[in-house]
Amino acid sequence: MENSSLTEKPKFEKLGRYYMVALCAIATSIIISQILVQKFISEQKNDSRVVNLSGRQRMLSQRISKCALLLGDSTNTEKREQYLDELETSLENWQVTHQGLQEGNLELGINGRNSKKINLLFSEIENDHNQMVQAAQAIIKKLKNNINIPTDSLRKDIRQIIDHQQEFLSGMDLIVFQYDNEAKSKVMNLRSIELFLLVLSLGVILFEIFFIFIPSAKTIRKTFKKLLQSEQKSKKMTLELSALYSSLEQAYQDLLEVDVAVDDVTVYAKCNAKGNFIHFSDQFSQLMEFEEDKPKNLFTWLQDQGYNPEYLENIKEMVLSGRSWSGEIKLVNAMGDFVWLKMNIIPTMNDFGKAETLMIISTDETEKKEAEAISQEINRERIEQKVKEQQFRSALILEGQEEERKRISRDMHDGIGQLLSAMKFNLEGIHSVNSEFEKEKLKTTRDLLKNVIKEVRRISFNLTPSALSDYGIVPVLNKFCREITKLSDLKVTFENQTGFLSRLEGKVENNLYRICQEAVNNAIKYAEAEEVKITLSHNSQFLNVEIKDNGKGFDMKKLEEKGHLSASGHGLFNIRERANFINGQCTITSEKGKGTTIGINLPLD
Repeated sequence: MENSSLTEKPKFEKLGRYYMVALCAIATSIIISQILVQKFISEQKNDSRVVNLSGRQRMLSQRISKCALLLGDSTNTEKREQYLDELETSLENWQVTHQGLQEGNLELGINGRNSKKINLLFSEIENDHNQMVQAAQAIIKKLKNNINIPTDSLRKDIRQIIDHQQEFLSGMDLIVFQYDNEAKSKVMNLRSIELFLLVLSLGVILFEIFFIFIPSAKTIRKTFKKLLQSEQKSKKMTLELSALYSSLEQAYQDLLEVDVAVDDVTVYAKCNAKGNFIHFSDQFSQLMEFEEDKPKNLFTWLQDQGYNPEYLENIKEMVLSGRSWSGEIKLVNAMGDFVWLKMNIIPTMNDFGKAETLMIISTDETEKKEAEAISQEINRERIEQKVKEQQFRSALILEGQEEERKRISRDMHDGIGQLLSAMKFNLEGIHSVNSEFEKEKLKTTRDLLKNVIKEVRRISFNLTPSALSDYGIVPVLNKFCREITKLSDLKVTFENQTGFLSRLEGKVENNLYRICQEAVNNAIKYAEAEEVKITLSHNSQFLNVEIKDNGKGFDMKKLEEKGHLSASGHGLFNIRERANFINGQCTITSEKGKGTTIGINLPLD
């Protein structure tokens, strides 16, 4: 075991380093892609705004030309005022936008960061823009001084606007096209970068699969195989334990055949009808070591030896009615030693049909009883020793199984679980999917991966919940009930009636959790129950755990006859074994149609 642990430790460290590298690569690719996407979105907003405003500049220049021409053709005062307001508003917007496109304007939502080519194009139309502005301002100034000024006074300025408009429009067309080309170029660059990041992410996933996930899966399979082997050894030792109990019964039967010499049947004493002793045989006196102080009455003597007066009175009535009595009597002689007698009390009747004397005919079975006791004690000690050894081995196996479960749970949670989470983040970072089929397939893959992660966490929790060592049995049972309720059709509730919050030994908490887990699983598989309730209560001496379901129940006697309560591999047997392992008392009550209740009474000292 030490060598295998030493060889596995560097392997897990190597896998851990690979995992960290892969995770960092995934995180980096996700962060870079998000930065690029956010930057592109920001620039895309600016580019679309710039293209919109550039096109708007062309419209405003045309509106300025239109207003100038209408002012030159109209002599109506009211219409001139209307055209003048429109010209003034359009000119102001035209100037602000022209300056904002080159230098930036927060109110317009543009940053003014143009390429050299666009700045060059703006410089080429700058003179036309200034000439149109000067002419428009001159028209506005003249009309504000005299709204009815003759049209001849405006024609020079109108001609200046018309002459420079065409050059300005041609220049703005080139600027709009250049803005559009630069925006498309940015999109193509982002697409190339996203494609590169996609290839990089897929490469990292393949690296994780072949160098991290598959080796981890192989290691987990080996660990499961070892756990199954240890479980088989546990079953084998349990069967050996059952065989020891059978040998104990056989030993008791063998005691009945112990061949010890037994004395012949002899008249030990004689009494009158009232039970007063008339005669003692020498053998009886030597056996009981009577000296001068001999017993006076048979029934009084037996009562002094500890026998029940009512029992002796029944014997007396029986022999006085003419019937004989036979039985084994355990006595204590004058030296304090135990003496076993196979005693027969036989009445002799007179002519009137009444008991006249009582003949006590006995056989000394002391040596036989002592031989049986010695043989039984030897067998009992030998069997107890083997049982203790077997219990010790079972304890080691249970502890080994718990350690294996912890290691498997930790490997699944910290290894496979983290890898799957990293793969999930990686899949969520993939955005460059065009077709609906690929999008649907990617969505299905994400959903499947989420279900796999959920299943891995459930298996890890069932193997050994990490909260058990951190917080104790009460929070874990509470969480266990919630998880089972979510994952099955069975409603499982937990109630801490007395507010028990103390921590117990690690092996005690582990076995209590396994008992509850086994009982709930039995309710799911066999009982067809709709509800299971786990109740915890305690006092100063004991902790009581009760698991009760409303399932179909079963016949306890039939299960005992079939051996379900005494053979390994059965849930109820495992529950009793775990309860015995932590010095607890297990009671199982069930009735067909009324459910099953399992109670664990555990001393707290």
